[in-house]
Amino acid sequence: MIKIINFSAPYQIKLVEFINSVNGSLNSPKELSQIFFDQSINIPPSKPEDDCYIALSENKIIGFLQLIDEPPIGRLVGLQTIEPGPDFGDVLQKFIDLSLKRGSKIKMKVINFQISQYDKNSPQIFNNNAWTKIKTYWNLKFENPEIEELVLPAGYSLRHFDSKKDVKSLMELQNQSFGTHWGFSPNNIQQIEYRTRMERTTEQGIIFIEKDGEIAGYNWTMESRNADSAIGWVAMTGVHPKYRGLRLGRAVVLAGMHYLISQGIADIELEVDSENIPATNLYESIGFKKVDQTSWYQKDL
Repeated sequence: MIKIINFSAPYQIKLVEFINSVNGSLNSPKELSQIFFDQSINIPPSKPEDDCYIALSENKIIGFLQLIDEPPIGRLVGLQTIEPGPDFGDVLQKFIDLSLKRGSKIKMKVINFQISQYDKNSPQIFNNNAWTKIKTYWNLKFENPEIEELVLPAGYSLRHFDSKKDVKSLMELQNQSFGTHWGFSPNNIQQIEYRTRMERTTEQGIIFIEKDGEIAGYNWTMESRNADSAIGWVAMTGVHPKYRGLRLGRAVVLAGMHYLISQGIADIELEVDSENIPATNLYESIGFKKVDQTSWYQKDL
């Protein structure tokens, strides 16, 4: 019999082991650490005891769900990890029902779940529940032995993020850069301050491009390592609307990539909306190649 319980701290060690096992990330640079997991479920204003759920079968963890409230855009996001096997469908159905109950209670407009292309079971379950597939995101990877030279447009310079003075600037720039993008929920000061202190993020890995002291764009990179290898991500790249059309996106992406490579990280990944043609063209022209994709499913409330 499947039992759904709220998250509590005593389950955390086993949960992280479970997630790494299901995702195949054990002993790789993508392995989820206890620290990063704890940080991820506590991003303000999250409360893990209310937002996270564990599926148990005979006291064994077989599923995990985190529900993320995004009031600024009226959206609830479900992040799920479920063990493959005979109970998969029942666990996912329970997670869907939980999300619908939560979304209705807090008066959200939509609920979204993201599904890997390798997950062959979830699409039919979402379809049976009258959810709609609305987006495809590509996962791209850069593995080239050589990278394009970084050339800054005349009058522009680069600098690293400084947590003592740049939190508000980063928040404003990110919100302005992504304000019209699907699925982006504006961040507040507390969230930006928190995220910039999380494991996998460094101040040096957040790079601004400026002109005359005014920030025009940024590249927020992340990195993770194990004993033998490392991986980096171009997590967020944005250009202020005032500075679009000047090829600054290319410059700041390359700046982030050059930084990661300088840290001994040759494998770099990113995720992009497949319908964002300017972005996909940019990344592919730099040398990124599609390795897999995910689908976003939506339920309107």
